[in-house]
Amino acid sequence: MGIVSKTLRTASLTVVAALAITAAPIALAQELAPVNIVINQSPWLDGFAKITARYQEETGNKVMLDVNPYAGSMEKQRNAVRAAQSEYDILIVNGIFYPEMYQGGFLEPLTTIDPDFKLDPQIYTFDDTLWYDSKTKTVNKDTGDLLTIPVNPNITMMFYRKDLYEEHGLTVPQTWDELLANAKVLNDPPNMVGMVQRAARGTISVTWDYWPYLNSYGGSLFRDETNGDYTVTLNSPEALQALNMYLKIANEVGPENPASMDQAALIQYLVTGKAAHAILPVAAQSQMDDPNKSAVVDKIGYMNLPHAPGFESAPAIGHWLAGIPKNITQENKVAALAFLNWFQKPETQIEYAKLGGSPVSAAAYEGAFAELPENRYMPVMRDALPTARRMWTVPEGAEIVSVTEVALNRAVAGEITPVEALNSMAADIKKIMTDAGYKTGSLPDLTE
Repeated sequence: MGIVSKTLRTASLTVVAALAITAAPIALAQELAPVNIVINQSPWLDGFAKITARYQEETGNKVMLDVNPYAGSMEKQRNAVRAAQSEYDILIVNGIFYPEMYQGGFLEPLTTIDPDFKLDPQIYTFDDTLWYDSKTKTVNKDTGDLLTIPVNPNITMMFYRKDLYEEHGLTVPQTWDELLANAKVLNDPPNMVGMVQRAARGTISVTWDYWPYLNSYGGSLFRDETNGDYTVTLNSPEALQALNMYLKIANEVGPENPASMDQAALIQYLVTGKAAHAILPVAAQSQMDDPNKSAVVDKIGYMNLPHAPGFESAPAIGHWLAGIPKNITQENKVAALAFLNWFQKPETQIEYAKLGGSPVSAAAYEGAFAELPENRYMPVMRDALPTARRMWTVPEGAEIVSVTEVALNRAVAGEITPVEALNSMAADIKKIMTDAGYKTGSLPDLTE
């Protein structure tokens, strides 16, 4: 469609031009500075591009996108906030690595730009990751400043073969044990595996798939992150229960090479009809009913993730947040906030969904549009978003995930035991936190 990556202050393509929208502005209430946004290439980009184009159509104010691969976008953001003046007015920050921007003090509190600005009450807050307290250096809704607006709700969800559930008389599981039982019924290798889950090493791969297990068994990375207690608890008995279940599913109903499974492989297993279940980010649902990509059109259903008895489902948050850098002019800050304020409105969020985007407001998930068969993932999202859990809120996340990716992958491959994996991760993460100056500690080592 012609949206290209380039330096935005000299860019000649606007989103509207890229999408070939030629209609005259509906309402030119106030002429604002152009808004330049740096964003990652992703399955949800098309919907976001269309809604930004709609903003320009309605207001006459220009919006331009600089589209980059994931790593390239992060690098441009890091460079921009450290420059004398950022070339971008809005940064689309990943919901796993946003703490780097928060703790670095690079984002302007939204109420500093406009003291009257308020978050729309129907916007999901994603485990309160929109606020940051710079004094305590914690993500804290009660004491922190509002720094970002969510733009994509990329949480994990269970994709499953609803046609096979109907054929075999299976019911949607509530617990991991019930899921495993269903997966065993449908497991028929090599024609069909009961479940595929990510276990390959990546920027964040096996870690993201394990985290819902960890949280839904009552485990955690730190003892009390919100209140600044970073005692490492990743080697707790609860974490061991979670990892044992993760490995049980991998070994009993997974493919022959579970440690090599990445996100692309999971999607391929599903769309070719070779898997009965998979945990994937919700954005992957757009491929399931595409006849050019899928052999299982209309056969995939969606469910909230299971949990251990006595706990609640805990989908992992991998959302995307929009923040405004401090090092731009006030004129550009006002223009950026005007776009974010328009974006968060209920009517915009409903339109965002209709344009193929992934809305972040309850308004879009509670109307008739969400009940259409092609949007069957939306009622599940409505139930899942309130219990979705963040992963960590410290800028050392990149170091932490480099530890967890290796150890968890080795555990799935059978190179180390679950106990060895958890103890080694806890020790390495405690060192990371100690070296960074945090109040930290550790639990006693687990024993075999």
